Amino acid sequence: MDRRQLLRLGGLALAGSLAGCSSQSGSDGSPTPASTDPPTATATSTDAPTATEGGEAPPGADVLGGPDDLQGDTDLRAATLESDQGAGQFVFTPAVVWVEAGTTLTWAIEGASHSVTAYAAANDRPQRIPEGAESFDSGVLAAGETFSHTFEDPGAYDYYCTPHEGLGMVGIVVVEEATGPGTTPPEQVEGEAASHLRMQLEAAGIKAANGSTSAYDWATATFDAYWYSLYNMSTNVAMSGNGVTFPATEAQREQFEQRLPAMLEAAGEDAPPVKNPNLNVLPFTAGSPAFTRRPVLSGEDGRPDASTLQWDTSQSSMVVSPASVAWTHLKGVTWAKNFQNHFDVLPDSLAAEFRSILLSTLAQVGTAAALVRGGPQGNGLLTKNDDDLLLVGGVNPVAGEVIDDTSRPTDHLAMLWFLSDLVSLAQGGWFGYENPEPLIPSENVQRLADGMARTTTNAFTPGDVVAAGSTRDLGVALGALGWYGTHAGSAELETSTAAYADALAAEVSANLAGDGKVENGTENQAATQGAVGQGLVWASEIDGVDHTSLAGDVLGYLREELWDDDAGTYASGTDVDTYRITARDAGDITGGLNAADAVLGQSGVKAAFARFFDETFNRGRLQRAQRPPSRNTDADHVLPLPPTAGGEFGQAAVYNGAVEYDTAADEWTVVDDRFYTADALYLATQDIWVGNWGGQFYQGRGVPGQNDTPR
Repeated sequence: MDRRQLLRLGGLALAGSLAGCSSQSGSDGSPTPASTDPPTATATSTDAPTATEGGEAPPGADVLGGPDDLQGDTDLRAATLESDQGAGQFVFTPAVVWVEAGTTLTWAIEGASHSVTAYAAANDRPQRIPEGAESFDSGVLAAGETFSHTFEDPGAYDYYCTPHEGLGMVGIVVVEEATGPGTTPPEQVEGEAASHLRMQLEAAGIKAANGSTSAYDWATATFDAYWYSLYNMSTNVAMSGNGVTFPATEAQREQFEQRLPAMLEAAGEDAPPVKNPNLNVLPFTAGSPAFTRRPVLSGEDGRPDASTLQWDTSQSSMVVSPASVAWTHLKGVTWAKNFQNHFDVLPDSLAAEFRSILLSTLAQVGTAAALVRGGPQGNGLLTKNDDDLLLVGGVNPVAGEVIDDTSRPTDHLAMLWFLSDLVSLAQGGWFGYENPEPLIPSENVQRLADGMARTTTNAFTPGDVVAAGSTRDLGVALGALGWYGTHAGSAELETSTAAYADALAAEVSANLAGDGKVENGTENQAATQGAVGQGLVWASEIDGVDHTSLAGDVLGYLREELWDDDAGTYASGTDVDTYRITARDAGDITGGLNAADAVLGQSGVKAAFARFFDETFNRGRLQRAQRPPSRNTDADHVLPLPPTAGGEFGQAAVYNGAVEYDTAADEWTVVDDRFYTADALYLATQDIWVGNWGGQFYQGRGVPGQNDTPR
């Protein structure tokens, strides 16, 4: 792999040299691209407003009628609001309507294409209409059309909009009395749709047949996982300044100022939604997330001011590692691809196209700087030479010095995982955005991924992976190989990847006890089991590779032997009294549970994940703060808002480094409050895969090749 030859193929004009650049660039007077905040959504509420004739509730949470006020011929709206008024931008309104048997309801389609579709087995959804009742599905209708349906059988009918189900566009029709499956907790409904159904049931005063609808369940946990994932990414990518920010040189600034207007025009935006961002292309390995001044999270124009959210970089490590770069941009690419798949249904206020363009641009700049020509000798900042893609362990980019010359398997595997995901983004056309062209053509991205695969498999045997760390790292290796194997540049490379994956699985077997325990792992045994279990499942997506049976044994040990039901979390080992859980550990456990549920179909995973997440992230404070879109003050364990999360001015809503649980005292303690970039963004990626949009809206659950193309 000759990087100079790659350069001659073109497409890296914005990379430039980042050696010797200050990490403070861009915080005053620089262009102001967007942050990566997601669509606004409402947190699950436990309030139960009285059913009213419209009342004070926002559209999407409003109620018409009640058990003693049944409606007759009533018209409803499938609406697209100009802004989110508290229950989403795409809503049925009234969201809940109580009617007499035999009533014909008519929905007017407004503002965008919508459908009116019953939650019923006939529509390939959980049955949430009365048994024996007629199902209904309008199909997707254009604005200006209408749909009518007559409701004969008593009971509650839950329904949704096909294009916008993942954004919580759901409604309830109650005929005569609130009974049947439409009143039960919506555990089987995925994503934000479940949260909004729960909100509507409470708004209508409907109590579930088996108790309150506000319990912390799978839907609530994955809702939080989605938001925590987002907070960690947006903080690191656009707010913290904990790294080398872009533009970092005067030449880059001039080029970016030329491109920014075209980026906004291509996205149909007048201005970026965040002021003074710190666009992080080479993140430092660690930092302190305490604010250095009073934060402005929503200014007069509603935009956060990132210059007030910057961290004290004197407390940063000032070191960039391959893992810190790879996991950060993998998370950004994951979001960019998801936005691309849903431009047609996301609200205009989100500026999804602009955010996608920005995230893909930062990923390309970071890739070019780290691997191609960001270093003082003309090669990549993190590469050792021109002959291959062997990486160093760490660089101080300000001083232009290699701090750690060690080549580690985990760094290469993280980079391989990221580059494999970047392949499908590039081959998907970079959103069709030409300004004037992608910074790295798709064929060059493929060459980088193929080169990283060759370098990694040639440099490290499966035994080397264990020797350099522990058997837990076999899981990361298998996961990375699973992603690369479904994105390899040739049949020959896919075949060799399959052989290497089989060799990694054989190494797992060589370290496996009879009960499914993976020996010689990291300090947290649950993390070892989760990482290896997910890796085996992900690698099994490669043609000719199948280690799902072995994965079942490994994940079975995690779920059966390490689950502490009293604590509501996973034990670090079978004979320990204190469980230490780092952000990396939590990512491994989350990944294992995601694979167990999404691919292996093991029973009981959703309920266990909800308890694990609530105890570890909320009560245990692995997530240190929460922002308003996801905050529910009636929850059992309420996280503080960033300004009140500690320190003189507060702290960012990001993961802590590590927490501990004392089984004897039943107490959680934050034992490391540093932000470790690679660990946090690895966890953020696992959290979005299992997260709130891991159902109908966010595709694939992280399974290689299932949420993008190629396969």
